[in-house]
Amino acid sequence: MDWDSNLERAIEPGWQKNATNQWGIPLHPLGELNPVDYAMLGRNILDMRIRLRGGHLQLLVVTCISYIFAHNLVRSVAMVLRHPRLLQGWCCLIQAGAGMLFGAHTMALAMPTGVSCRQVTWNIGIGLVVSSLCVSIVLLQKAYIVHERKRWLLAVGGLLLLGQPTIAYMLWTNPTIIVPSTGCFPVFPFYFPWVKLGLDAPISIFFSIAFLLVVYRQYRQFGSSAWARLMRDGIQTMCLVVFSNAVCMAIAAFEPFGSSSEMFVLVDWVVTSLLLVNHCTNLRATTLSSSPPTNHVLKNFSQIQTAATVRFHEPVSATCSSALHSFSAAPPLALDGVHGTLSARSAVVYYELVESHR
Repeated sequence: MDWDSNLERAIEPGWQKNATNQWGIPLHPLGELNPVDYAMLGRNILDMRIRLRGGHLQLLVVTCISYIFAHNLVRSVAMVLRHPRLLQGWCCLIQAGAGMLFGAHTMALAMPTGVSCRQVTWNIGIGLVVSSLCVSIVLLQKAYIVHERKRWLLAVGGLLLLGQPTIAYMLWTNPTIIVPSTGCFPVFPFYFPWVKLGLDAPISIFFSIAFLLVVYRQYRQFGSSAWARLMRDGIQTMCLVVFSNAVCMAIAAFEPFGSSSEMFVLVDWVVTSLLLVNHCTNLRATTLSSSPPTNHVLKNFSQIQTAATVRFHEPVSATCSSALHSFSAAPPLALDGVHGTLSARSAVVYYELVESHR
């Protein structure tokens, strides 16, 4: 039988009638095997080797994926230890931890009494949802903070996130089988990759643009290199996330590599995890470098020669009061969950204005 030509035909019609059910979900008999048990069903040694080929290839890919998730986990743990109250650090840690659990769970397929292919597929469904939620929460938090915590952003974000569990539902309710070419194989509908792309891409685009609009306005106003780095990093991350989603889901949908094309769903998960950790690390570094202490800004101001005093027609107290009110009424620059300090240029203007009216 040519498994790669049409895997849906490889599943005999009406198999649900005699299948075991769990939580109302029919379980395909081939999905309850692992590669070792599947190989033992071979007719001879050659058939057993052919049946093991896909499982060994899958184990090699999962080992590489697990290494990347382990690297992200170490960086995320360091981020959380440095800043335990930072939400984005916990999101990176949860996403990388879910990837490590997937890797460990999948490697157990090589054990004679290990987990089944169906259990691994269900684990993948949970991991994909957790990954998308973590990325969306980080993007939502950035947009929410720089927009002065407007509630409508939370409402829109909540609505966009409601559809994420659909991915796990589709992977759980569709059968999983094991084939010689690729090992464990979830037989999902042809439109599954497009559903995942339609759920992930709008969230990444919407919240990234909401964040970048504020960053761009701050950059135009203050001209700081820190704002420029934030804008450049934000644009790169948004484009790379959307590009990864689109390319990997298109490969999974059109199957140019046969049944192996479905592995690109996992590739997208890994790439997104890398981008999230790198983005959070760069964001934190840029934020800290763009927030110098105020005492460094005002250091040695008494030695600066001032220009001639500018006379105001209104009383001095009124002018100072107006200046103080304008500075206190200005919305604080907030980034990365922490209110930024006064920019150097604004601090200088404020200091000179008050000093000139003493």
